[in-house]
Amino acid sequence: MKKSSSFLKCAALLFACAGTNLPVAAQIYPAKTIDLVIPGGPYSDVQNTGAAITECSGCAQGVAHAYTWDGNNPGIAVYEPGAGVYVQSLPSGAWDPDIVFGLDGTSGVVVYELNGGVEYNTFTYTPGVLIMGSSKVLHTNAHHPNIDNPTDCGSRDPAVIVFETMGGGPDLKYTVGTLTGGFGTSSAVSKTGLTQSGAILDRFRPDVQVYDFKKYLFVAQGIDSLTGNDCIDLFDEGTSLQGFQSGNILLSGVVAHPRIDGVVDQVGLTYAYSVTYKDHNSIRHGMQDTIVTALQPISTLSDKPAIAYNGDYHDVVWPSDAVASPNMDLIGKGFFADLPDSFYKELNDVTTSGSVNKRAVSIAGRCEYNYASCWAADENIYYKEAIAIDSNYKKDPESDDEYQMFVYNPTGQLINQGRGAEKEDVFNDLPKGIYIVVKINRFNKIIEVQKLLK
Repeated sequence: MKKSSSFLKCAALLFACAGTNLPVAAQIYPAKTIDLVIPGGPYSDVQNTGAAITECSGCAQGVAHAYTWDGNNPGIAVYEPGAGVYVQSLPSGAWDPDIVFGLDGTSGVVVYELNGGVEYNTFTYTPGVLIMGSSKVLHTNAHHPNIDNPTDCGSRDPAVIVFETMGGGPDLKYTVGTLTGGFGTSSAVSKTGLTQSGAILDRFRPDVQVYDFKKYLFVAQGIDSLTGNDCIDLFDEGTSLQGFQSGNILLSGVVAHPRIDGVVDQVGLTYAYSVTYKDHNSIRHGMQDTIVTALQPISTLSDKPAIAYNGDYHDVVWPSDAVASPNMDLIGKGFFADLPDSFYKELNDVTTSGSVNKRAVSIAGRCEYNYASCWAADENIYYKEAIAIDSNYKKDPESDDEYQMFVYNPTGQLINQGRGAEKEDVFNDLPKGIYIVVKINRFNKIIEVQKLLK
Protein backbone atom coordinates (compact mmCIF):
# COMPACT_ATOMS: atom_id res chain seq x y z
CA MET A 1 0.00 0.00 0.00
CA LYS A 2 1.39 3.41 -0.94
CA LYS A 3 1.88 5.65 2.08
CA SER A 4 -0.29 8.79 1.90
CA SER A 5 0.91 12.23 2.97
CA SER A 6 -1.55 12.16 5.88
CA PHE A 7 -0.08 8.81 7.01
CA LEU A 8 3.45 10.24 6.97
CA LYS A 9 2.29 13.39 8.73
CA CYS A 10 0.76 11.22 11.45
CA ALA A 11 4.00 9.29 11.81
CA ALA A 12 5.96 12.52 12.11
CA LEU A 13 3.61 13.90 14.76
CA LEU A 14 3.74 10.68 16.76
CA PHE A 15 7.50 10.82 16.70
CA ALA A 16 7.58 14.50 17.68
CA CYS A 17 5.38 13.79 20.69
CA ALA A 18 7.31 10.68 21.75
CA GLY A 19 10.75 12.23 21.27
CA THR A 20 12.28 8.89 20.26
CA ASN A 21 12.52 6.53 17.30
CA LEU A 22 9.23 5.12 16.10
CA PRO A 23 9.34 1.31 16.46
CA VAL A 24 8.93 -0.47 13.14
CA ALA A 25 8.09 -4.19 12.95
CA ALA A 26 10.29 -5.00 9.97
CA GLN A 27 12.82 -2.49 8.67
CA ILE A 28 14.35 -4.38 5.72
CA TYR A 29 17.18 -2.87 3.70
CA PRO A 30 17.71 -4.17 0.15
CA ALA A 31 20.91 -5.84 -1.04
CA LYS A 32 23.17 -4.08 -3.51
CA THR A 33 25.53 -6.82 -4.69
CA ILE A 34 24.10 -8.94 -7.49
CA ASP A 35 23.14 -12.60 -7.33
CA LEU A 36 25.06 -14.99 -9.59
CA VAL A 37 23.93 -18.38 -10.94
CA ILE A 38 26.07 -21.50 -10.86
CA PRO A 39 26.37 -22.95 -14.39
CA GLY A 40 25.66 -26.57 -15.29
CA GLY A 41 22.02 -26.75 -14.23
CA PRO A 42 19.20 -27.43 -14.04
CA TYR A 43 19.48 -28.11 -10.30
CA SER A 44 16.15 -29.57 -9.23
CA ASP A 45 14.95 -30.92 -5.88
CA VAL A 46 17.71 -29.17 -3.93
CA GLN A 47 17.02 -29.39 -0.21
CA ASN A 48 20.42 -28.61 1.30
CA THR A 49 23.44 -26.47 0.46
CA GLY A 50 26.78 -25.61 2.06
CA ALA A 51 29.19 -22.69 1.81
CA ALA A 52 32.81 -21.94 2.73
CA ILE A 53 35.24 -19.05 2.24
CA THR A 54 39.02 -18.85 2.40
CA GLU A 55 41.90 -16.49 1.85
CA CYS A 56 43.71 -17.29 -1.41
CA SER A 57 46.93 -15.39 -2.12
CA GLY A 58 47.13 -16.77 -5.66
CA CYS A 59 43.56 -15.76 -6.54
CA ALA A 60 42.53 -12.66 -8.47
CA GLN A 61 41.09 -10.85 -5.43
CA GLY A 62 42.80 -12.79 -2.65
CA VAL A 63 39.69 -14.80 -1.75
CA ALA A 64 37.82 -17.90 -2.92
CA HIS A 65 34.46 -19.50 -2.09
CA ALA A 66 33.30 -23.12 -2.14
CA TYR A 67 29.67 -24.18 -2.49
CA THR A 68 27.87 -27.52 -2.46
CA TRP A 69 24.30 -28.72 -3.01
CA ASP A 70 22.23 -31.90 -3.27
CA GLY A 71 19.16 -32.74 -5.38
CA ASN A 72 19.02 -34.43 -8.77
CA ASN A 73 22.32 -32.91 -9.91
CA PRO A 74 24.52 -32.70 -6.79
CA GLY A 75 27.89 -31.02 -6.96
CA ILE A 76 30.42 -28.52 -5.70
CA ALA A 77 31.70 -25.25 -7.11
CA VAL A 78 34.65 -22.99 -6.39
CA TYR A 79 34.08 -19.32 -7.09
CA GLU A 80 37.12 -17.10 -7.54
CA PRO A 81 35.89 -13.48 -7.57
CA GLY A 82 37.33 -11.66 -10.55
CA ALA A 83 38.09 -14.92 -12.39
CA GLY A 84 35.17 -17.34 -12.62
CA VAL A 85 33.28 -20.27 -11.13
CA TYR A 86 34.32 -23.92 -11.58
CA VAL A 87 32.01 -26.90 -11.04
CA GLN A 88 32.46 -30.62 -10.31
CA SER A 89 29.79 -33.28 -9.78
CA LEU A 90 29.17 -35.32 -6.64
CA PRO A 91 28.09 -38.97 -6.87
CA SER A 92 24.48 -39.40 -7.95
CA GLY A 93 22.27 -39.57 -4.87
CA ALA A 94 24.61 -37.56 -2.63
CA TRP A 95 22.44 -35.85 -0.05
CA ASP A 96 22.69 -33.24 2.72
CA PRO A 97 26.25 -32.07 1.91
CA ASP A 98 28.52 -29.66 3.76
CA ILE A 99 31.88 -28.19 2.77
CA VAL A 100 35.10 -26.62 4.09
CA PHE A 101 37.85 -24.87 2.12
CA GLY A 102 41.20 -23.43 3.18
CA LEU A 103 45.00 -23.72 3.36
CA ASP A 104 45.33 -20.54 1.31
CA GLY A 105 42.64 -21.62 -1.13
CA THR A 106 44.29 -24.89 -2.13
CA SER A 107 42.35 -27.68 -0.40
CA GLY A 108 38.93 -28.64 0.87
CA VAL A 109 36.58 -31.42 1.91
CA VAL A 110 32.95 -32.05 1.02
CA VAL A 111 30.95 -34.54 3.11
CA TYR A 112 27.53 -35.99 2.32
CA GLU A 113 25.09 -38.81 2.93
CA LEU A 114 25.02 -41.63 0.36
CA ASN A 115 23.69 -45.20 0.32
CA GLY A 116 22.68 -45.05 3.99
CA GLY A 117 26.10 -43.91 5.18
CA VAL A 118 28.41 -40.89 5.24
CA GLU A 119 31.09 -40.35 2.59
CA TYR A 120 33.48 -37.55 1.72
CA ASN A 121 35.68 -36.27 -1.08
CA THR A 122 38.72 -34.05 -0.89
CA PHE A 123 39.28 -31.47 -3.61
CA THR A 124 42.12 -29.19 -4.65
CA TYR A 125 42.11 -25.82 -6.32
CA THR A 126 44.66 -23.80 -8.20
CA PRO A 127 43.42 -20.66 -9.93
CA GLY A 128 41.08 -21.82 -12.68
CA VAL A 129 41.43 -25.56 -11.95
CA LEU A 130 39.18 -27.55 -9.58
CA ILE A 131 40.09 -31.24 -9.12
CA MET A 132 37.90 -33.66 -7.16
CA GLY A 133 39.42 -36.63 -5.33
CA SER A 134 37.81 -40.05 -5.09
CA SER A 135 35.01 -40.66 -2.61
CA LYS A 136 35.74 -42.39 0.72
CA VAL A 137 33.28 -44.08 3.08
CA LEU A 138 33.49 -42.49 6.52
CA HIS A 139 30.80 -44.47 8.34
CA THR A 140 28.04 -46.88 7.32
CA ASN A 141 24.51 -46.55 8.71
CA ALA A 142 24.95 -42.82 9.38
CA HIS A 143 23.12 -39.64 8.44
CA HIS A 144 23.11 -35.83 8.35
CA PRO A 145 26.83 -34.99 8.42
CA ASN A 146 28.25 -31.52 8.96
CA ILE A 147 31.87 -30.34 8.82
CA ASP A 148 33.80 -27.36 10.18
CA ASN A 149 37.34 -26.03 10.58
CA PRO A 150 38.84 -22.91 12.18
CA THR A 151 38.13 -19.93 9.91
CA ASP A 152 38.61 -16.79 12.02
CA CYS A 153 41.02 -14.68 9.90
CA GLY A 154 42.44 -17.76 8.19
CA SER A 155 41.00 -21.13 7.14
CA ARG A 156 43.20 -23.92 8.52
CA ASP A 157 43.34 -27.42 10.02
CA PRO A 158 41.83 -29.39 11.69
CA ALA A 159 38.56 -30.39 10.04
CA VAL A 160 35.91 -32.14 12.13
CA ILE A 161 32.94 -34.11 10.77
CA VAL A 162 29.95 -34.84 13.02
CA PHE A 163 27.08 -37.16 12.08
CA GLU A 164 24.21 -39.26 13.38
CA THR A 165 24.65 -43.00 13.84
CA MET A 166 21.80 -45.48 14.05
CA GLY A 167 21.29 -48.60 16.13
CA GLY A 168 19.44 -48.50 19.43
CA GLY A 169 18.30 -44.95 18.69
CA PRO A 170 20.16 -42.09 17.04
CA ASP A 171 23.32 -40.76 18.58
CA LEU A 172 26.28 -38.62 17.56
CA LYS A 173 29.86 -39.34 16.57
CA TYR A 174 32.65 -37.21 15.20
CA THR A 175 35.96 -37.74 13.45
CA VAL A 176 38.97 -35.46 13.06
CA GLY A 177 41.06 -34.97 9.94
CA THR A 178 42.53 -32.17 7.87
CA LEU A 179 41.61 -30.15 4.82
CA THR A 180 43.45 -32.74 2.77
CA GLY A 181 41.62 -35.72 4.30
CA GLY A 182 43.01 -38.33 6.71
CA PHE A 183 39.93 -38.70 8.89
CA GLY A 184 40.51 -41.24 11.63
CA THR A 185 38.39 -43.43 13.88
CA SER A 186 35.15 -41.84 15.03
CA SER A 187 34.52 -40.92 18.66
CA ALA A 188 31.28 -40.46 20.60
CA VAL A 189 30.08 -36.93 21.32
CA SER A 190 29.54 -36.37 25.05
CA LYS A 191 25.90 -36.82 26.07
CA THR A 192 25.97 -34.12 28.75
CA GLY A 193 24.12 -31.02 27.66
CA LEU A 194 25.75 -27.78 28.78
CA THR A 195 22.37 -26.10 29.25
CA GLN A 196 20.28 -28.91 30.72
CA SER A 197 23.19 -30.23 32.85
CA GLY A 198 22.21 -33.83 32.20
CA ALA A 199 22.23 -36.53 29.57
CA ILE A 200 20.52 -35.66 26.30
CA LEU A 201 19.15 -38.75 24.57
CA ASP A 202 18.20 -39.64 20.99
CA ARG A 203 20.17 -36.74 19.55
CA PHE A 204 20.00 -35.86 15.87
CA ARG A 205 20.69 -33.09 13.30
CA PRO A 206 24.11 -32.19 14.74
CA ASP A 207 26.45 -29.36 13.82
CA VAL A 208 29.93 -28.42 15.04
CA GLN A 209 32.03 -25.32 15.70
CA VAL A 210 35.80 -25.96 15.55
CA TYR A 211 37.98 -23.44 17.38
CA ASP A 212 41.32 -25.28 17.27
CA PHE A 213 42.82 -28.73 17.72
CA LYS A 214 40.87 -30.56 20.45
CA LYS A 215 38.54 -27.60 20.98
CA TYR A 216 35.15 -28.44 19.48
CA LEU A 217 31.61 -27.43 20.41
CA PHE A 218 28.67 -29.49 19.13
CA VAL A 219 24.98 -28.65 18.95
CA ALA A 220 22.05 -31.02 18.37
CA GLN A 221 18.41 -31.68 19.07
CA GLY A 222 17.51 -34.36 21.61
CA ILE A 223 15.47 -35.35 24.65
CA ASP A 224 16.38 -34.25 28.17
CA SER A 225 16.71 -37.48 30.17
CA LEU A 226 15.54 -35.75 33.37
CA THR A 227 12.46 -33.87 32.14
CA GLY A 228 11.58 -35.64 28.90
CA ASN A 229 11.52 -32.31 27.05
CA ASP A 230 12.67 -31.92 23.48
CA CYS A 231 15.47 -29.38 23.43
CA ILE A 232 18.45 -27.90 21.65
CA ASP A 233 21.67 -28.25 23.62
CA LEU A 234 25.44 -27.96 23.35
CA PHE A 235 28.09 -30.59 23.93
CA ASP A 236 31.68 -29.75 24.76
CA GLU A 237 34.97 -31.28 23.69
CA GLY A 238 37.83 -29.32 25.24
CA THR A 239 36.46 -25.74 25.34
CA SER A 240 34.97 -25.32 28.87
CA LEU A 241 32.29 -23.05 27.40
CA GLN A 242 28.85 -22.70 28.99
CA GLY A 243 25.41 -23.33 27.57
CA PHE A 244 22.36 -21.09 27.23
CA GLN A 245 20.57 -19.63 30.23
CA SER A 246 17.17 -20.84 29.06
CA GLY A 247 14.74 -20.75 26.14
CA ASN A 248 16.08 -23.89 24.43
CA ILE A 249 13.06 -26.16 25.08
CA LEU A 250 11.27 -27.01 21.83
CA LEU A 251 7.60 -27.18 21.02
CA SER A 252 6.31 -30.66 20.28
CA GLY A 253 6.75 -32.13 16.82
CA VAL A 254 9.64 -29.85 15.82
CA VAL A 255 12.69 -30.85 13.76
CA ALA A 256 14.78 -27.77 14.46
CA HIS A 257 17.91 -28.11 12.26
CA PRO A 258 20.25 -26.23 14.65
CA ARG A 259 23.32 -24.48 13.22
CA ILE A 260 26.33 -23.09 15.09
CA ASP A 261 29.26 -20.78 14.41
CA GLY A 262 31.72 -18.98 16.65
CA VAL A 263 34.75 -16.77 17.02
CA VAL A 264 36.89 -17.73 20.06
CA ASP A 265 36.44 -20.27 22.89
CA GLN A 266 36.48 -17.76 25.73
CA VAL A 267 34.45 -18.42 28.87
CA GLY A 268 32.45 -15.33 29.74
CA LEU A 269 32.46 -13.97 26.18
CA THR A 270 28.77 -13.95 25.30
CA TYR A 271 29.32 -14.21 21.54
CA ALA A 272 31.99 -16.93 21.72
CA TYR A 273 29.39 -18.92 19.76
CA SER A 274 25.92 -18.42 18.38
CA VAL A 275 23.28 -21.02 17.59
CA THR A 276 20.24 -20.61 15.36
CA TYR A 277 17.35 -22.93 14.55
CA LYS A 278 13.69 -22.99 13.56
CA ASP A 279 11.07 -23.84 16.20
CA HIS A 280 7.78 -24.14 14.31
CA ASN A 281 7.62 -20.69 12.67
CA SER A 282 10.10 -18.97 15.01
CA ILE A 283 13.74 -18.33 14.09
CA ARG A 284 15.62 -18.75 17.36
CA HIS A 285 19.04 -17.42 18.34
CA GLY A 286 21.14 -18.07 21.42
CA MET A 287 24.64 -17.29 22.65
CA GLN A 288 26.76 -18.32 25.62
CA ASP A 289 24.99 -17.74 28.95
CA THR A 290 22.07 -15.93 27.30
CA ILE A 291 18.37 -16.62 26.86
CA VAL A 292 17.42 -18.03 23.46
CA THR A 293 15.20 -15.46 21.73
CA ALA A 294 13.19 -15.05 18.53
CA LEU A 295 14.59 -13.09 15.56
CA GLN A 296 11.91 -13.09 12.86
CA PRO A 297 9.73 -10.04 12.13
CA ILE A 298 6.32 -10.23 13.77
CA SER A 299 3.55 -12.08 11.88
CA THR A 300 5.85 -13.52 9.19
CA LEU A 301 6.53 -17.03 7.93
CA SER A 302 10.07 -18.41 8.09
CA ASP A 303 12.15 -21.40 7.00
CA LYS A 304 15.42 -23.01 8.15
CA PRO A 305 18.17 -20.49 9.01
CA ALA A 306 21.95 -20.43 8.61
CA ILE A 307 24.61 -18.52 10.53
CA ALA A 308 28.15 -17.19 10.02
CA TYR A 309 30.74 -15.03 11.79
CA ASN A 310 33.02 -12.31 10.44
CA GLY A 311 35.36 -11.52 13.31
CA ASP A 312 33.26 -9.85 16.00
CA TYR A 313 30.24 -9.67 13.67
CA HIS A 314 27.80 -12.44 12.90
CA ASP A 315 24.61 -12.78 10.89
CA VAL A 316 21.65 -15.14 10.84
CA VAL A 317 19.90 -15.53 7.46
CA TRP A 318 16.69 -17.35 6.56
CA PRO A 319 13.85 -17.51 4.00
CA SER A 320 10.98 -15.24 4.99
CA ASP A 321 7.79 -13.81 3.53
CA ALA A 322 8.48 -10.46 5.24
CA VAL A 323 9.54 -8.76 1.98
CA ALA A 324 6.78 -9.78 -0.43
CA SER A 325 4.32 -12.28 1.06
CA PRO A 326 3.47 -15.00 0.13
CA ASN A 327 6.83 -15.41 -1.67
CA MET A 328 9.90 -16.39 0.34
CA ASP A 329 12.90 -14.08 0.05
CA LEU A 330 16.09 -14.18 2.10
CA ILE A 331 16.51 -11.78 5.01
CA GLY A 332 19.05 -11.55 7.80
CA LYS A 333 19.64 -10.09 11.22
CA GLY A 334 23.15 -8.87 12.03
CA PHE A 335 24.99 -8.65 15.34
CA PHE A 336 28.07 -6.76 16.48
CA ALA A 337 29.41 -8.78 19.39
CA ASP A 338 26.16 -9.68 21.22
CA LEU A 339 24.24 -6.58 20.12
CA PRO A 340 21.62 -7.08 17.37
CA ASP A 341 21.01 -4.61 14.59
CA SER A 342 17.75 -2.68 14.83
CA PHE A 343 16.92 -3.60 11.23
CA TYR A 344 16.83 -6.54 8.83
CA LYS A 345 18.70 -6.93 5.54
CA GLU A 346 17.64 -8.65 2.36
CA LEU A 347 20.25 -11.09 1.05
CA ASN A 348 19.00 -11.77 -2.49
CA ASP A 349 19.04 -8.85 -4.93
CA VAL A 350 16.15 -6.93 -6.48
CA THR A 351 16.06 -9.07 -9.65
CA THR A 352 14.45 -11.96 -7.76
CA SER A 353 12.95 -10.07 -4.82
CA GLY A 354 9.32 -11.00 -4.41
CA SER A 355 9.34 -13.53 -7.26
CA VAL A 356 10.78 -17.05 -6.97
CA ASN A 357 10.76 -18.80 -3.60
CA LYS A 358 14.22 -19.16 -2.07
CA ARG A 359 15.22 -22.10 0.12
CA ALA A 360 18.20 -24.03 1.53
CA VAL A 361 20.33 -20.96 2.27
CA SER A 362 23.94 -21.28 3.48
CA ILE A 363 26.41 -18.60 4.55
CA ALA A 364 30.09 -18.50 5.49
CA GLY A 365 32.30 -15.67 6.72
CA ARG A 366 35.81 -14.62 7.59
CA CYS A 367 37.26 -11.71 9.57
CA GLU A 368 37.79 -9.43 6.55
CA TYR A 369 33.97 -9.02 6.63
CA ASN A 370 33.23 -10.88 3.43
CA TYR A 371 30.36 -13.32 3.26
CA ALA A 372 29.94 -16.23 0.87
CA SER A 373 26.34 -17.34 0.47
CA CYS A 374 24.31 -19.68 -1.71
CA TRP A 375 20.74 -20.89 -1.96
CA ALA A 376 18.31 -22.72 -4.23
CA ALA A 377 15.41 -21.21 -6.19
CA ASP A 378 13.42 -22.97 -8.91
CA GLU A 379 16.06 -25.05 -10.73
CA ASN A 380 18.99 -22.73 -10.07
CA ILE A 381 21.71 -22.43 -7.44
CA TYR A 382 22.37 -18.78 -6.68
CA TYR A 383 25.52 -17.50 -4.99
CA LYS A 384 27.08 -14.17 -4.10
CA GLU A 385 29.70 -12.28 -2.14
CA ALA A 386 28.51 -9.63 0.31
CA ILE A 387 31.27 -7.16 1.18
CA ALA A 388 31.12 -4.64 4.02
CA ILE A 389 31.95 -1.55 2.00
CA ASP A 390 29.82 -2.45 -1.01
CA SER A 391 26.83 -4.46 0.14
CA ASN A 392 23.88 -3.20 2.09
CA TYR A 393 23.80 -6.67 3.59
CA LYS A 394 26.75 -5.79 5.83
CA LYS A 395 26.52 -2.00 5.73
CA ASP A 396 25.02 0.51 8.11
CA PRO A 397 21.73 1.63 6.56
CA GLU A 398 22.70 5.29 7.05
CA SER A 399 24.84 4.96 3.91
CA ASP A 400 22.01 3.53 1.82
CA ASP A 401 20.54 6.04 -0.65
CA GLU A 402 17.67 3.87 -1.92
CA TYR A 403 14.89 5.57 0.04
CA GLN A 404 12.61 8.60 -0.08
CA MET A 405 12.87 11.32 2.58
CA PHE A 406 10.00 13.48 3.85
CA VAL A 407 10.86 16.39 6.16
CA TYR A 408 8.21 17.79 8.50
CA ASN A 409 8.16 20.56 11.09
CA PRO A 410 7.02 19.72 14.65
CA THR A 411 3.39 20.55 13.76
CA GLY A 412 3.35 17.98 10.95
CA GLN A 413 3.67 20.33 7.98
CA LEU A 414 5.63 18.88 5.02
CA ILE A 415 8.65 21.17 4.48
CA ASN A 416 10.79 19.31 1.94
CA GLN A 417 11.30 15.90 0.35
CA GLY A 418 13.70 14.00 -1.90
CA ARG A 419 15.65 10.80 -2.53
CA GLY A 420 18.31 9.55 -0.17
CA ALA A 421 20.97 10.36 -2.77
CA GLU A 422 19.84 14.00 -2.57
CA LYS A 423 19.84 14.25 1.23
CA GLU A 424 22.52 16.98 1.37
CA ASP A 425 20.46 19.20 -0.91
CA VAL A 426 17.30 18.45 1.05
CA PHE A 427 18.92 19.39 4.37
CA ASN A 428 20.86 22.40 3.02
CA ASP A 429 17.61 24.01 1.86
CA LEU A 430 16.17 23.99 5.37
CA PRO A 431 16.28 27.04 7.65
CA LYS A 432 17.45 26.56 11.22
CA GLY A 433 14.97 24.72 13.40
CA ILE A 434 13.70 21.32 14.55
CA TYR A 435 12.48 18.83 11.94
CA ILE A 436 11.10 15.29 11.75
CA VAL A 437 12.59 13.15 8.95
CA VAL A 438 10.62 10.11 7.74
CA LYS A 439 12.37 7.62 5.45
CA ILE A 440 10.41 5.23 3.20
CA ASN A 441 12.06 2.26 1.46
CA ARG A 442 11.27 0.81 -1.97
CA PHE A 443 8.58 -1.43 -0.39
CA ASN A 444 6.72 1.67 0.85
CA LYS A 445 7.59 0.85 4.44
CA ILE A 446 8.77 3.34 7.05
CA ILE A 447 12.38 2.37 7.77
CA GLU A 448 13.39 5.23 10.04
CA VAL A 449 11.99 8.32 11.77
CA GLN A 450 14.50 10.87 13.11
CA LYS A 451 14.42 14.20 14.91
CA LEU A 452 16.80 16.68 13.24
CA LEU A 453 18.12 19.89 14.86
CA LYS A 454 19.66 22.30 12.37
